[in-house]
Amino acid sequence: MKKNIVWFDLETTGISTTADRIIEICMIKTDLDGNEIESYRSLVNPGITEMRPEAQDKHGISIEDLSDQPSFESIASEINDFIGDCDLGGYNALYFDVPFLCEEFMRCGIAFNHRSRAVLDPFLIYSNYEKRDLTNTYKKYTGKDLEGAHRAEADVRATMEIFQVQRELYSMAATAEEIDKEVNTRRADQVDLGGKLKFADVDEKRTIVFNFGKHKGIPFKTVYETDARYLSWIIEKGEFSQELKIICKKLIEKFKQEQENKNIEMPY
Repeated sequence: MKKNIVWFDLETTGISTTADRIIEICMIKTDLDGNEIESYRSLVNPGITEMRPEAQDKHGISIEDLSDQPSFESIASEINDFIGDCDLGGYNALYFDVPFLCEEFMRCGIAFNHRSRAVLDPFLIYSNYEKRDLTNTYKKYTGKDLEGAHRAEADVRATMEIFQVQRELYSMAATAEEIDKEVNTRRADQVDLGGKLKFADVDEKRTIVFNFGKHKGIPFKTVYETDARYLSWIIEKGEFSQELKIICKKLIEKFKQEQENKNIEMPY
């Protein structure tokens, strides 16, 4: 059974998933053929006092505009319920909107499993052929000018329209999952959305290794055994995503349990 797709777009106070916050979200649920099922839109009070000037110049929303809007925490459950088990779609969503959404969910105690979902990203599909921003991409595929760019609803509707044209033009696979695997080739090896950890073959065994810093290319387990302070820094002090910190904690718990099991004396 084909899953429905939730196409979505976020406007934010900036580009940092750790320091910035969502201020607008629009989601439109469709089937794979683009038939609209339902939609959701809300402005969001970010709970911070400053908007990055470059962000406000882009979307035109000020902190003052959001003073009487709901916090993300107050609407997180209804956003999560709206998405349900659907796949996701959005322009440049895999490297911006999805990480932002996951980070906001985690602040609210909601575990959002992005790895169980296909992500349809017309930006990545198009980037296989040419690199363009949303406005030029929309013009190329539809022959129309995009009006109202950089507001969530206009951007998400343009993204949906681009994808349907791309499906016909490039003779894509029949399912969202197959398209995701074909286009998002880097995603299969990523452990976290930020790409700080990845899967790699080490001694003919697929394992998790670091993909940044002084331990780049080193298995997580090796770092756990030789440099525990580094992991503590990531979890407690480093300015990393909540997703990465949670993954590190779970891997540490796993290796501790393995050590404890090895130390149990068998009653022979």
